[in-house]
Amino acid sequence: MKKLLLLLPLVVLLACSEEDTAPTEYVETVHWSEQEIVTDRSGKQYPFLDPNVLSYCGPGPGRKFCRFLYKYEGTIWADADNYYSDFSDIKFLNFSSGVHFMAFFDLNNDVSYCEGWKLNETTYNGIRRNIKIKKDEDDVFWFDIEYYGSGEEIEYTVNYKYEVINDLLHFSTTDGQAFVFSPSERNYSQDSVGTNEIVELEGCLFSFD
Repeated sequence: MKKLLLLLPLVVLLACSEEDTAPTEYVETVHWSEQEIVTDRSGKQYPFLDPNVLSYCGPGPGRKFCRFLYKYEGTIWADADNYYSDFSDIKFLNFSSGVHFMAFFDLNNDVSYCEGWKLNETTYNGIRRNIKIKKDEDDVFWFDIEYYGSGEEIEYTVNYKYEVINDLLHFSTTDGQAFVFSPSERNYSQDSVGTNEIVELEGCLFSFD
């Protein structure tokens, strides 16, 4: 019993000593996974950003994280074997037009049209959808399109994959589409497309020169 009484003051003394040496202010430390630190295309690191986020590429300040869109901005690709087809020619943008990152051109003899695609939730041809970038590297660009039904629930999701191999753009989707595009040398100005009528939809990027 006497030994316990002698130990009690020692315990109290140690407890007080720990309180005295405790830091006066709390600094929060974020421990992410062991993945690489988020880095923009210029090499600047952002240790406070979560590397588990698939892509920080987007409009505004997010442009500096867009690797594929930065490298291929302004390049137009076309399927030379099926030029006048339902599948459009493609132009990538690094959000130069604001929120649009891709333009599609459908060129036909009678009516041609163009439109732009943008990230996040929007309505296309009366169907609500949501676009999310999943992978963004120098030569690889993948994004998901979540398609909504008449309600609030997502009915299905399709992954769109673009990859540049030997100067050709390989495109595929998880629902079975697959095309190979070449850089287009065609003039995409309104006066040169050789069509009777041009329909300009949201985000249209036909040039005027």
